Amino acid sequence: MPINVHHTESHSLKESIGRKEGNVTIPPHRVEPFSETLSHSTAMNLPIIRCCTGPSDGVFNHHACQNHQLVMDSIPADAHTREVFYVGGEYVDDGTGNETVYGQVYVEHLVPVRTPLQKYPIVFIPGSSRTGIDFLTTPANNDNTNSPTQQSWSSHFLSLSHELYLIDPPFRGRSPWHPPNHLSSSSSSPYLTFGAGPLQKAWATPPSSTQWPDSPPAGKGSPAFDHVMRSTHPQLANLAEEQSVAQKSLAALLDKIGKPAILLAHSMGCKIAWLLADARPGLVRAIVAVEPAGPAFQMRGMGGLRKEPTVFGLTEVRLGFEPAVGEGGEGLRRRLVKPGEEGLLECWLQDDGEAGEVRKLVNLRRVEVLVVTGEGSPHKGYDWGTVEFLRQAGVEGVEHLVLRGEAGGVLEGRGGGGNGHMMMLERNRGRIGEVLGQWVGRRV
Repeated sequence: MPINVHHTESHSLKESIGRKEGNVTIPPHRVEPFSETLSHSTAMNLPIIRCCTGPSDGVFNHHACQNHQLVMDSIPADAHTREVFYVGGEYVDDGTGNETVYGQVYVEHLVPVRTPLQKYPIVFIPGSSRTGIDFLTTPANNDNTNSPTQQSWSSHFLSLSHELYLIDPPFRGRSPWHPPNHLSSSSSSPYLTFGAGPLQKAWATPPSSTQWPDSPPAGKGSPAFDHVMRSTHPQLANLAEEQSVAQKSLAALLDKIGKPAILLAHSMGCKIAWLLADARPGLVRAIVAVEPAGPAFQMRGMGGLRKEPTVFGLTEVRLGFEPAVGEGGEGLRRRLVKPGEEGLLECWLQDDGEAGEVRKLVNLRRVEVLVVTGEGSPHKGYDWGTVEFLRQAGVEGVEHLVLRGEAGGVLEGRGGGGNGHMMMLERNRGRIGEVLGQWVGRRV
């Protein structure tokens, strides 16, 4: 079965239906046949309906249009228009006496056809070596990629009428790299991430995913494995440089959006999310952190702790602590803490010392945060440390969601548990999308 890329190639539907933005009413053109502008899998079966018969230069109010609800009911829930643009970056010398743009970010902007739109748009930030395609597509060997349980996360949030922005981080995918950059092919692979084969025991808390489309996880030649490997990209070797450039360029994206947004980030993309909320606290309403890179101060990976410490706790770039910390993290003391639950790993937190004081992330204080962990992932052993670090640093609205499948678990009877690190590609991804959407509706 080919990969189902579920998006709309429309440039006219937005004008056709019309939309009121702020105090400005956008007039439509004559309505185009919907069969030419909706999602590829269902468009050919749709009726041609005209929503407005008035003059194209007249003031249009779709709420007063008699056919508006009929139009809304006749189209796929995730139908949308699509815009592509680049944002951020700066002109630099390319070493030959000419200038080039450095650090720009590729963005896909998806706007649901169904109105009214939700108050908060969602910005998707992928993890290490990954691009925005992880939220658009699904592995190729699913039983039914159009079923609600297997819907991509972008399709699910479009069906909830959220405006979406999907990005490729700087120097990756469709965000151009710069010749002086030292790119390194990511060492991550499905063998490491999902625990297939002999490398499974290399993790301190071995993966035990049961939701990966290849079950048990298989290697080269299996559709899901090949899908992930073909969509894996080189990335910048210098994490601090990548995070610094991403913070600047994606802050420009938030400025362009011009209103508070929800950041839905995965793995290493969560480092960018923390930095964005720190740089633009008024433009980040919430962060959904799916298995964030961590825990604080020293990330874990296959084989144990990384040798290089994470000097600013969650990131390699300085965050706005109060009192402030030094350029090298000076003043941010730490201590190793044992977990309060059996089966979890020791993690670093701030050392409050004799005075009982810790430094606060003042710009993240009011941001709602959901940390999501799969019960079949290595993160199950240490995501608690990231959660406690945030709470200790004064982030008030932090919630930790472990996707369990046993009785009483959040996915019981709705797709099961056993999720791994790449849960947005796993068999029950649509059910997880529902859970995330419910949290957004409840907390945001």
